[in-house]
Amino acid sequence: MAFLAGLLSVIILSGVPLRAASPSSVLQPLGLRHASSLPVIPLEDQPFYPDLVQRAELWRHTPLGQVVGNSPKETLLNFYAVMADVGLLIESVETSHRNDPGLFWNRQARAEIEEVEVLFNAAVDVLDGTSFALGVRPYLKDEAAIQLKHVLDFIFNSSRQIISIPDAKAMKVLNDGRSKDTQSWTLPGSSIVLTSELADNPINSDFLFSTSTVANVAAMYEQVKQQVADLDDQTFFTRNFYQDFVHTPGRLFPPKWYLNLPAGARAGLEAEVLFGQTLFRLVLSIVIIALLLLLITRLGRLLIRSYKQKTNDEALIWTLDSLAWKRVVLVLPMVLATKAVEVFIDLYLNFTGTALVVLTVLFEAAYFSLFVLLVFLFFEALGRTLAEGLVRLSGDQDIWRLSRTSNRVMPICRIMSGVVGVALIYKLLLQLGLSPTLVLALSTVPGLAIGLGASKLLSNLFAGLSLQTDRPLKVGEFCEIGDTRGFLTKIGLRSVEIETVTGKVTIPNAVADDCIINNLSRNPATSGGAQRQGLDLSLELDANDPFSPDQMTDLLALARAYVANRPDLINPCLTIELEPGSPQRLRCIALIHVENWRDYIDLQESLTLAFNQLIDRVDRSHFVLGVSYDSTNEQLAAVPGILRGIIARTPGFELKACRLMEIAEFSYNFKCHLICPTLNYKQFKDSIDTINKELLRELAAAQIVIPFPTAIEIQKDEV
Repeated sequence: MAFLAGLLSVIILSGVPLRAASPSSVLQPLGLRHASSLPVIPLEDQPFYPDLVQRAELWRHTPLGQVVGNSPKETLLNFYAVMADVGLLIESVETSHRNDPGLFWNRQARAEIEEVEVLFNAAVDVLDGTSFALGVRPYLKDEAAIQLKHVLDFIFNSSRQIISIPDAKAMKVLNDGRSKDTQSWTLPGSSIVLTSELADNPINSDFLFSTSTVANVAAMYEQVKQQVADLDDQTFFTRNFYQDFVHTPGRLFPPKWYLNLPAGARAGLEAEVLFGQTLFRLVLSIVIIALLLLLITRLGRLLIRSYKQKTNDEALIWTLDSLAWKRVVLVLPMVLATKAVEVFIDLYLNFTGTALVVLTVLFEAAYFSLFVLLVFLFFEALGRTLAEGLVRLSGDQDIWRLSRTSNRVMPICRIMSGVVGVALIYKLLLQLGLSPTLVLALSTVPGLAIGLGASKLLSNLFAGLSLQTDRPLKVGEFCEIGDTRGFLTKIGLRSVEIETVTGKVTIPNAVADDCIINNLSRNPATSGGAQRQGLDLSLELDANDPFSPDQMTDLLALARAYVANRPDLINPCLTIELEPGSPQRLRCIALIHVENWRDYIDLQESLTLAFNQLIDRVDRSHFVLGVSYDSTNEQLAAVPGILRGIIARTPGFELKACRLMEIAEFSYNFKCHLICPTLNYKQFKDSIDTINKELLRELAAAQIVIPFPTAIEIQKDEV
């Protein structure tokens, strides 16, 4: 893995422009002294100088604000004034605290150093450093900011023309005279561009130094550094800013002990030896890198040796989790030490230029490679610990159970480690300078290979992972997956298992994930409570003779009273579904608590039987009593009274209505409405029998005739 990361680093170093430097491309714009016949215009005579002095005074007394501005003038003058203050403050702090006792900066000095670094960070934010690789961007932007300050020193103090820097109003005037509006401005006589058009922030309105300016500033500085050294000391001029930055350790301020070294010793340590780096940096970096390699080699040998240990013995199998955590402990110091050495070289030794880029890329590759290894070992140890803990909690110490549990837990942990590893590799590629679009394009190659080789297996694995993370189901719950209903007995990485009425059904995870999952169970509100299942029972009413509104009202009242007295029904809900073109249906929805199919079927059976009895009771409580057309008005008026007297003598019954509602073809039809909420079904049927017999006797005594259906047949003699 480390070899591949190193190889990738070489490829990126060779393919990504880390610091665009083409002297010929910036030589012409910076040729400010070619017109030698024209006099140099001092900085004090430039039209922007009063504004520059005012801004420098404001920053000196109120160093809290934003350097970037909404116009080239505001951004450029703020940057130049702040960088000049930073350079002068560095010299002031070093001079005033050099003779303080001790080898390190005291509290007051550290407070002043922090204020200077805040100013410097605000100035660095004005540079658009997106052309630099993400891993080295902060360090290269620091260096570019100081180089840009020296380039501006040269331009402002060597210009032979008036420099007019536009404010927001002037930028609008410039755009009015252009054929196309552009939110950018180039400093006259240079290739320094300030723009508000940022590729990664299209809504930005502030002006920053452009990407091309930041990328080319090193080449600009190389062209003018000799001329800058020859300039006379003037206001805002910082002669040794960059030289002190690149030759001393530390970011802006060297360590106090280093600053107090004899001048001769410092001159020797700051001598450039190789790749533009000082002797001090090279020697100390070689020592620290050698110590890091020694640590990694030592710990790496111990790690390899741990894989050679025999674990076939039954007693040793229970120590696999301890061995896995030992490997994590061996790799963790490698990761921390690698990152610490990288920070030490980048920030403390303060490497610059190409050496900084190369070392940072190599350390980033090594750091992320070791981090991926650490993640893999961590999830490996976590999985083994979880598996062993689950087995011990169950009270079973059998090896086969440990193996079975490990086979379920370990794949999940390894999938998680793979996901985190891919994320870390993605982050590494971004750190090395690849764009997110290119990284995503490269990721399609292994994805295509995996998809062609093991698409079905991976689909089941990822579907299983989805079921485990989303947790729409848990083992022991009553559910429906597609058309299969039953108790869930297992959720594996490849399939789920459901116990139905007829047996156990295995469904692949990918199929289960695509199906509609109806979880009929409800988790208990309190820990340790009973698990509940959902019940949805639907019964069809008489399709040939639909229930009237009065019948539906009575049925719902009786059914709701019945389920309210059933303790095995939780939060029951009843309704009658009335859909056009479909038969009427009584629907009951409730929560129940059952642990097996036998209990579920018994409960459903008892409810179905009870509801059918209630339907029959309501049907028989609403009946039509037909009397003959020969009945007189007095006889018709007596019918409700006869029925009322019979019902009054029948315990448990109440007459709600007896109305002459229909004049049929052969009879006058009275519609009778009875209510019997208290009797059981057997008592109800016996009472109906009694009511019918007494009704026939009373009607006969009153000479009221119940007609038979008749038909008229006409016969014709044949001729």
